[in-house]
Amino acid sequence: ARRYHWLSSNVNEFVEEPHSGIIADVKLKPLNLVARESRENKEISTELVKEEPKTFLKDIKLISEKSNALIRQKRFPGFAEMELNDVEFHWHPVLKEKFDLKRLGKTIFFAKEQNPENFEKLLSLKGVGPKTIRALSLVAEVIYGAKPSYEDPARYSFTVGGKDHVPYSIDLPTYSNIITILEKAIKRAKIENRERVSAIKRLYSSINYE
Repeated sequence: ARRYHWLSSNVNEFVEEPHSGIIADVKLKPLNLVARESRENKEISTELVKEEPKTFLKDIKLISEKSNALIRQKRFPGFAEMELNDVEFHWHPVLKEKFDLKRLGKTIFFAKEQNPENFEKLLSLKGVGPKTIRALSLVAEVIYGAKPSYEDPARYSFTVGGKDHVPYSIDLPTYSNIITILEKAIKRAKIENRERVSAIKRLYSSINYE
């Protein structure tokens, strides 16, 4: 678990790039379903619930049993074997978890009855928690090839240190130098003056030397 500080001054969608700024106190390689790169994965996850719950349950069972072997796509004639690269998949949260297929099945069939129109509606359903979403995402990736993002949205949060001296004290000279470089880049950018002024204001509004 980790704590987030999440800035969302102009939210259009809660399930795709909702934040304009984010920091966190621990760095991980997370399953990042709010990234644009995860859009297809989310769409397939939703369709699995609406159209193919039985197939999904068979697939997640197969993946769990064969996570370090070859999966043969027998449901698709002529489909090539797909190797599950252990380097890429051994850390996947679903494979690390022991989940109850019966319980997962109840959740999925309940969700199907609700017929969620999109991923955001799916997330809001009672009983649909992180484990269910990770299982759906894994099947969407491994079986259907819709790879989600594993990029940490808080990746660069502590590039110049943190105010609580974690991971180290703020490096003020580097901090100031980065701000200067960013400001110069904004001033040289081929954008309208209104956008330039707005960008510089946003840059300085996010600065905290404390």
